[in-house]
Amino acid sequence: MMAEAVDDIHSDEMIEAGRVLFAGACDFVMGAAREDQLPPTDLAEIAFAGRSNVGKSSLINALTGRKALARTSNTPGRTREVNFFDLGGKLMIADLP
Repeated sequence: MMAEAVDDIHSDEMIEAGRVLFAGACDFVMGAAREDQLPPTDLAEIAFAGRSNVGKSSLINALTGRKALARTSNTPGRTREVNFFDLGGKLMIADLP
């Protein structure tokens, strides 16, 4: 049963759906430094979390095919707020510090 579920995830149709999703419009919504500043949304959210300067913002740029959507730097700690991006009205991406 588990092997079948994994095979379904990697089907050509699912891979194409992911490619189309991330190739579409993606816009910066806002940055939030505190919980009370989080944007209201009914969209599902995916958060990119990890240690400082490991490439979270660069991964978002690579997935969306954009070079400067999420700001990057060689200096650790560049992202200081949770930055939100709307992926074509289908998904919200959160880039964590």
